[in-house]
Amino acid sequence: MTRVFLSYAEEDAGVARRVAERLRASGAEVFRWEDPEHRAERFIERIQAEIEKADVFVALISPVALGSTWCGREREIAFHRETQLKRQFVYVFEVAPTKFDGTGLLRTYAWVDLKEPVDEQKLARALAVLERERPAPAEGGTNGTPPNVFRNRTDELTRIRTTLGTTGTDDFWLVVSPPRMGKSWFLHRLLWELKEGDWRARLIDLRNLTSDHRADWAKVLCQLLDVAEPDGAFTEEDRYRAAAVVSNRSCRQLFLLDSAELLEQPAAHRLRRELTEIYKLVGDSGNEQTRMSVVVGTRRQDEWQGFRSSGGSSVLFQVLPLTEFTVSVVRQALHEFKRTFGSDRLNRWAEGLHQLSEGLPALLVKGLRWAEETAFTRLTDCETGNPAVFDTVARPYISEDLLAADSLLPFGGEQLSARKKALELTLRAIVPYRIFTQSHLRHHIEHDVELADALHAAGWDETGLWEAMSRTALLASPSEELWQVLNPPIRRLLYRYYHPDTPARRRVHVSAREFYEKWAVTPAGVEQGVVLIECLWHEATKLRLEEHRDLRPKLLAATVELSAAFGRPERFGPAEFSRYVTQKLGADGEFAALLRSEEGLFDDVVHTLGETISGGG
Repeated sequence: MTRVFLSYAEEDAGVARRVAERLRASGAEVFRWEDPEHRAERFIERIQAEIEKADVFVALISPVALGSTWCGREREIAFHRETQLKRQFVYVFEVAPTKFDGTGLLRTYAWVDLKEPVDEQKLARALAVLERERPAPAEGGTNGTPPNVFRNRTDELTRIRTTLGTTGTDDFWLVVSPPRMGKSWFLHRLLWELKEGDWRARLIDLRNLTSDHRADWAKVLCQLLDVAEPDGAFTEEDRYRAAAVVSNRSCRQLFLLDSAELLEQPAAHRLRRELTEIYKLVGDSGNEQTRMSVVVGTRRQDEWQGFRSSGGSSVLFQVLPLTEFTVSVVRQALHEFKRTFGSDRLNRWAEGLHQLSEGLPALLVKGLRWAEETAFTRLTDCETGNPAVFDTVARPYISEDLLAADSLLPFGGEQLSARKKALELTLRAIVPYRIFTQSHLRHHIEHDVELADALHAAGWDETGLWEAMSRTALLASPSEELWQVLNPPIRRLLYRYYHPDTPARRRVHVSAREFYEKWAVTPAGVEQGVVLIECLWHEATKLRLEEHRDLRPKLLAATVELSAAFGRPERFGPAEFSRYVTQKLGADGEFAALLRSEEGLFDDVVHTLGETISGGG
């Protein structure tokens, strides 16, 4: 159970009571000094003890709270606690209009709007900040579960820390990840690791700001840099003023922006341009004590690609993708339990939990909790993909997180319900494919009446659907080809979600091979080799699902058959095209993993494919 300390002035007791009631309803333990059971206690000692054992400190800020001596003392204890924890502990909710200036350390936090009028929707939106970001409870699990067991981003953190600690290196970073990959935790961890040094660091999460910020780049810029907002439009003079404020701080400054995918595209473009201009002005100021660095966290990186300042110098964001965790990370986490696993059983649990979760951090945590709750007795169910285990651990996560409206439709808009349904039906159709194009969408719209009807209800045509799919948070980005790619671990999870049994999976792979084979009659460029590999992958998956004892001869025969059917593009020679296709297939880790249990089969497929293409010149 998460413990929350609520700090507020007596005059704000009404909103404090509503916050406490909502938090308790969600399962949190809340300390509120006005509760009757606390009134006869030694006040100062109890306050300090409660803050020391809390997981989260929530400050309800108003002019009265700022002037309260007791609230000030509570915040001092909380700031000290936060330094010890090396993570965000203090959260600020503004419950009455309060001037930003003169608030001391409080101004370094993103303020969540909870000013009157406060309806249930506004209250829920504000408290969702704690649901998203609060840490695991302080105590371990029933057998000593380490609270942050999967927050292992040492390599990525070291890369940014080392770069920011070196003069003359990259100052602009883009941390990119699909939903629930630990991006927000990563940014908070980076914030506190640098704050522990001599950096002045500030993090703004767009989810905590009002919706009008998503189109107002100037508001976001001023919040991020902690400078005063102009009364009117942001002008060149305001840019110079902001640069002067940053430069005159005479210290190393890190500005972190989370949930940047919520910015409307024009606002994102203008924000990155202004950050570049201000960065250049700060550099030109010649203050050797000042350094300005920016880290942006987003699910989409298109709006943050390289750009040029008006002076002509190029400022590029260095991209740092957060990918799924490997089996070795799961194995490391299992070592933290107070369990005596033999080497073989430990490895089997690591493989099984990784397969169950596809390495997604949030789902790994759920899988580990399930394993602990079942006393690590259901290893066979885990490693064989028992549907009941998937339904218990993964299905709620997929429906409530991966397929949430803010994941599928990050920019909101009209007809949300109808458009969410159209996107879910589209995902059901395309998750068997490792790549997809508008041709894939067109094929399924023509052959799936339910999808066609949903598309009509959403007010989209084929092009509108393609553009909507391109904006979801589930894609692997950027795609450097003409086709799109769903993030592989997310695709594999959705494939198991939408196609839960072997007959259903076999059907979709048979259909996918037939779809690709139609492309064989019109040889084109190198994409012909890509389509050949994808067609072969669907055939291999189908054969694995059928559990053929003669998998090897059947797959090698299919390799020869498909190579002959697809031929090669006329502008490439046999040896040239063979080399391209075999190199691409040889680097296909997912295909290799599919055939891993059949020793040497993947290498034989690569060899047979190359020989057939080069020998058929």
